[in-house]
Amino acid sequence: MRRALIWLGIGTVVALGLVAALALPRVRALSSLGAGYVAKQMCSCIFVDGREYASCRPDIPPSMDRVEAEVLATPPGVRAVVRFLAEREARWSPDTGCTLY
Repeated sequence: MRRALIWLGIGTVVALGLVAALALPRVRALSSLGAGYVAKQMCSCIFVDGREYASCRPDIPPSMDRVEAEVLATPPGVRAVVRFLAEREARWSPDTGCTLY
């Protein structure tokens, strides 16, 4: 009985590891997409519209609360991060506006 429980536990850990490994590329891709969206929207709001960070952040959907954003001074832009998964940057230029990098 005890040996069966040990093997059941090992099997469960292996199955969970396999599911996590298969899901990781999709989670990273979606995180990169979300970080890019937040970086571009915040950059456009701050540098194109001329609004403050505090008034721009509520424009981002609540489903993207895990995406952190910070305003960059040089070059002017916004960097958005989903911790451990993705990072995107949008830079502002007077000629082209905000562009993702």
